[in-house]
Amino acid sequence: MGKILSILTVVIAAATAFLGFVNRGTLVNTKTELGNTQTELATTKSSLEQTKTQLASSEKAKSEMTTKNTDSQSEISKLKADGETKDAQVLELKSKITTHETEIEDLKSKVTTITGENESLKQTIAANQPAAEDDTKTRLAEQETLNKKLQEDLETAESRISSMQERLTEKTKIEKVRNLTGRILAVNEAWNFVVLNVGDKNGVSSNTELLVKRGNTQIGRVRITSVEPASSIADIVPGSLVRGLSVQPGDYVLSEPVAN
Repeated sequence: MGKILSILTVVIAAATAFLGFVNRGTLVNTKTELGNTQTELATTKSSLEQTKTQLASSEKAKSEMTTKNTDSQSEISKLKADGETKDAQVLELKSKITTHETEIEDLKSKVTTITGENESLKQTIAANQPAAEDDTKTRLAEQETLNKKLQEDLETAESRISSMQERLTEKTKIEKVRNLTGRILAVNEAWNFVVLNVGDKNGVSSNTELLVKRGNTQIGRVRITSVEPASSIADIVPGSLVRGLSVQPGDYVLSEPVAN
């Protein structure tokens, strides 16, 4: 009986030791899995925070783009309104020029008529008797005075129409420059100049400064140095380039907004 108890005790001890070993292994595995789970959880949290940050950045960028779009639409509307005002001014000048041209034609007609009357009076002086000569000379002097006055009016009207035509030409040129859009055909980085596809016929003149853009991004500015009818050469304005960017063929140029 004592021997059986001893054997049972040994068996129970062995079973207990085995169960302890198994439980220890299970505990180690559980701890390992728990550690892996915590690592994955930390990684997931970090990824979630990055996603939230990216989402916030995207929302901010979207808001900025919306604001820029609104500003661009406002600027386009203002430019259209300015263009319509300038067009109305040009039409008004053309109308005034037409009116003055008509006045000039009338004055020329009157001068021609009075010149003919003067010639007729001169012939009358030669043909009439001395008694009527003084009266005829008086009439001739009056006609010559009137003729001189009409000549002066004609010169004044011609001067006014010449001035208006100059103003019209200048306004037309300014409008061309205000609405100018062109492209950069070539870039010489060594000599810091570019070739443009706009020239004299587009209203470009020496020393005109133009903005350089790529899409909605302003790259810098260029200054016209040489002008041909359909092309021009411009220097890149020192210090005007955005850091990290350079002017490239295909970039477009446009006039800077002019304050009214």
